[in-house]
Amino acid sequence: MVSINLLMRADEAADFLTVVGSPHRLLILLHLRSGEVSVNALVDILQIPQPLLSMHLRKLRGLRLVQTRRDSQRIYYSCNSSKVWALFSFLDKFYGESEGEMRSAAAAAS
Repeated sequence: MVSINLLMRADEAADFLTVVGSPHRLLILLHLRSGEVSVNALVDILQIPQPLLSMHLRKLRGLRLVQTRRDSQRIYYSCNSSKVWALFSFLDKFYGESEGEMRSAAAAAS
């Protein structure tokens, strides 16, 4: 019999994997690893419409994977989630690429 705690943790893990399973959201998180980035900069980097970016950011905020900071009219996003760092560490090992190569690949895909 599966415990309630295990079932809740499985649901939490499934939600996390669903949210980070999007290529756009993975790229957003990858760019936020190096520090705080404005929404406008993310639009330029990812080359996606601002409403689509906002939808992705809303999903990341929903799981508390990103934080925001407002400076007048500009909103900045950052990521300090240990879950995200662990995921990228795993992906780096799994795909055998260095962090720099993953960032270069993300930049090229943008």
